Amino acid sequence: MANEQYLESIELPQAQLTQLHVPLNEAMTAFTTRDASGIIPIVVVPERQLGVRVELLGLGVIVLVGGIYVGNLLNNSLLLILAVLAGLLITLLGLYRALHVRIPEGVNALVARGGRYTGTLTPGPHLILPWTAITHLVTRREIPFSVPVTDAPTQDNVRATVGTLITFSITDPYRFVFNISADDFDQVFQATCQDSLRAMVRQINSDQVNDLVRQDLAELRQTLSTDVEPYGVTIMKINIIQAHPPADFVASQEACQLAILQQAEQAKKQALTLRRQMDQEILARQQVIARVEREREELQLEIQRAEARRRVFALEAEAEELRLAKLEERLQRFPQAVKWEWQDNQLNVARSLAGNTRAVVQLGNTDALVRSILLRDFSGLQAATLEEGDDGNADGIT
Repeated sequence: MANEQYLESIELPQAQLTQLHVPLNEAMTAFTTRDASGIIPIVVVPERQLGVRVELLGLGVIVLVGGIYVGNLLNNSLLLILAVLAGLLITLLGLYRALHVRIPEGVNALVARGGRYTGTLTPGPHLILPWTAITHLVTRREIPFSVPVTDAPTQDNVRATVGTLITFSITDPYRFVFNISADDFDQVFQATCQDSLRAMVRQINSDQVNDLVRQDLAELRQTLSTDVEPYGVTIMKINIIQAHPPADFVASQEACQLAILQQAEQAKKQALTLRRQMDQEILARQQVIARVEREREELQLEIQRAEARRRVFALEAEAEELRLAKLEERLQRFPQAVKWEWQDNQLNVARSLAGNTRAVVQLGNTDALVRSILLRDFSGLQAATLEEGDDGNADGIT
């Protein structure tokens, strides 16, 4: 009971292959006209027809019998011969329709005699014996066959949907007609294709389902050709027109992918922020280093300046010491020179005061003034003599 309910719950696919019973002269129309379901038949069983034209047969018999009777009555052999020929000709015309058949284009016809298959007729006109009959007309065109597969489990147990279009042709009409009917082959072929497709889907993961559309299906084609070869059918082409996992699974995968992309973007932003911080720290460190280096250079410059000043002061002190030493040496050699120089300075001061009309000078003893003037003159003379003597001594030392 449970099995019957399960079978009733399964929705069987709509039949795609049919056969019709029509008169032979309507076969061409039947092979080009779709029925209410939009299906073109692949096999037509011609209805048995009386191909003999009775009116011509009757006329031929009358002409034959009447000609024989009149020829014998008139004892006219020529009339007898003409009557026989005319009667036979009319009779053959009446039988011609039963002997002549035209096989429609794109169709193979099976011929049987006494219920046994005798051969296959190709498209075109043919003459057949009255005791033979055309039993089936089988299409020669390539037949598209849709195979939908739903809830096919993948290797990671995800239910996938696969839509496939398989094109086949009937290469052996005899085996197709006498081994299976069109309706039965529809069901058998549908089940065989679905089993093969499910087995193929079972070997892949869910992330490979979408790639089935571009996958090479030569192996699947070989497998199906082997399965349908007993029925005289050859698989021409297999196209997977759609393949996708369930919608909720796809949505979940897209959400995961979006989350991964968002995480990657966030990580990229964090890395960029960290890089900016590092760049700022490096720049600040470089600025500090540059400032310290600049201050160090300024300090070194100040030290160099101080050292230069110290050297200048030292040189000035050495020069002053040398000058004083020279002066001391001269004082020791010429002790009276200091007095002369002092008196010379007094005389210069006096001259300066004398040139200033507003200055008031208190003079002491006049003799002292005269003595100062004479002493200056004498000091000038002595200084000149001493300079000449120093020059002579220097030359002698040199």
